[in-house]
Amino acid sequence: MREGGCSLIPIVSLGLYVEPVIHPKPGAVTALEAHGDKDVYDFLSNASLVEYSLLESCRRGSIGAGLRAYRVMVSKLGLKTNIALGSLMLLAPIASVLRDLAGAPVREILEGAHRLVLEKTGKEEALEYYALLEYFSPSHLGKYYGPVPGVGSGSPNSLLEVLRAASWDMVHGELLKGYPITMEALKVIRESPGGLREKALKTLLTILSRHGDTLLASKYGLTAYRIARLEAERALKEADFSLYEAVERLDKLWRPRGWNPGAALDIIATAIGLYNYEKTC
Repeated sequence: MREGGCSLIPIVSLGLYVEPVIHPKPGAVTALEAHGDKDVYDFLSNASLVEYSLLESCRRGSIGAGLRAYRVMVSKLGLKTNIALGSLMLLAPIASVLRDLAGAPVREILEGAHRLVLEKTGKEEALEYYALLEYFSPSHLGKYYGPVPGVGSGSPNSLLEVLRAASWDMVHGELLKGYPITMEALKVIRESPGGLREKALKTLLTILSRHGDTLLASKYGLTAYRIARLEAERALKEADFSLYEAVERLDKLWRPRGWNPGAALDIIATAIGLYNYEKTC
């Protein structure tokens, strides 16, 4: 085991701290805007717990170890709002292979993370994921009927089985398909002008316009999902003239509706971490 790779976890985790404070953002928590059940300080607290959990994944080469560490820590601190589980799910496989692939190109790291998900995840990871979902009880889960047990009503056989059952979800899809949208987001970050704030906002609008947001779809339905994509497309075109004004106009539409593109922001946070990894390795 190459312990040195685990020293890069703070670099890969940087997006967890950067993304929540970016202002403005359409419908999301920022340094100046809160939601009724969470604010930027809750995001930063969870970021530190995710970073700790990713270190456990890296040290043990195990997704399950990271999920378990996060579950233990949020339970101890009594944190009941689901803030960072999507980001943890995206980053835990990356952290698990980073100990052996430190210094490798991002594409190679993501390929390794994808292989880990497909070939080396089993019941342990599934049970830890279900335990976290049951602990947080996110409102968008609703009543589930499908090929795997619903959360709180049984035990799945493997994490892969769970991911496939909800492959429409952006985070699950990234893990199943090898992080294609994350790589797309990383490319936009690289090519966008300005500092990290501007890069992240341009990337967010790009991803929303191309892929929408499945968290928004699960909470508000497919019509809302389609409208959000169209509005994001319009904002992306306006961003060529004034990025911040375009984002602010979109925020004025989405925030009153309660629309929060949480799945896309999980991908943005992951891409920011990988961008900073590239810059430092």
